[in-house]
Amino acid sequence: MKVTDITRRALAIRRERRRLEAEGFRRHETDWEIHRGDRRGEVIVEVRISTCGLYVYTKLGRRPQQG
Repeated sequence: MKVTDITRRALAIRRERRRLEAEGFRRHETDWEIHRGDRRGEVIVEVRISTCGLYVYTKLGRRPQQG
């Protein structure tokens, strides 16, 4: 099987997606605004940019208690 650069990039993107989603990240297309959906009371605690640069992965967590 001949492996080209395009194939290597596609495999890297798939590997990254599986790994990050297993760690609890959600994939978003890059936009000016990231929507959490209906997950109220949670905030974005960590962000990673995909290897291809087309997506942003966010990880949500609980809002820290005040006072």
